[in-house]
Amino acid sequence: MRPSFWIAGVPLLFCGAFFAIANREPISIDLWPLSERIETPLFVALVTALYAGVALGALVAWWAGRHGRRAARDARRRATELETEIQRMRKRLEDNETRAGTMTTGLPTTVRP
Repeated sequence: MRPSFWIAGVPLLFCGAFFAIANREPISIDLWPLSERIETPLFVALVTALYAGVALGALVAWWAGRHGRRAARDARRRATELETEIQRMRKRLEDNETRAGTMTTGLPTTVRP
């Protein structure tokens, strides 16, 4: 594993574990559209909120990157088309040089990379 995990991740993991142990008391959560109250330990409510925030942030970041992904797909497609066109033009050039070489009086044709 990377050193950054050991430097930052392990202490955060221990802090999270100590926080969960220290905050086991049940709390009552009232979710407005629902009619019932939910009884849950404080650390469960905070961890759930944290995970929901990370998931929502990931979704927003994915949505915001859609234009960049589309531009990358278009650029990749265009590059493939241009490579195909280059190969086709090289083949046509080789064919033309071959035909031109056979029509001359025996002079060698030029070789191009």
